[in-house]
Amino acid sequence: MYRFCLAICLGLTIVWTFGCAPAPKGAAPAAPVKGTVNMDGKPVPKGDISFGVLGVPPKVMQITDGTYSGEAPIGQNQVEVFIYVEGPPNPRYPDVPTKTNITPDTYWGPRTTLSANVTKAGPNEFKFDLTSKGSPGAAMASPGAGKPTGGAVKPTGGKP
Repeated sequence: MYRFCLAICLGLTIVWTFGCAPAPKGAAPAAPVKGTVNMDGKPVPKGDISFGVLGVPPKVMQITDGTYSGEAPIGQNQVEVFIYVEGPPNPRYPDVPTKTNITPDTYWGPRTTLSANVTKAGPNEFKFDLTSKGSPGAAMASPGAGKPTGGAVKPTGGKP
């Protein structure tokens, strides 16, 4: 009888814990984005760009020959850029290529100075002109503005 009661209590605890949890957040509404990423005036050959809003997973797009396109959450996005070069071989897995992020830390992670306002109406075209020395000030890209807004970073958006 003791084991039976213990089994019932355990079953109810599991059902209550997982069955009564709040539903996971759905994907945030997204809109198409595209643009260019330059480092010191030259197109970034290969990398990733990430658009994210607080509380939802970021959308990551590949940068190829300085251009990217994909979907990003609607709203004010924190933007991160990752530029990769071939890294040193891994002694444990010598046949697996490694890559090293060479982007200044002002363009990725919690200290990124890049942002973009993605709107449902678009056109959501963003240009990010980065410098290899990074940027001391904040930067923002927004559609339609077409004006640089900070330090050495000159992201612009929209069509003039």
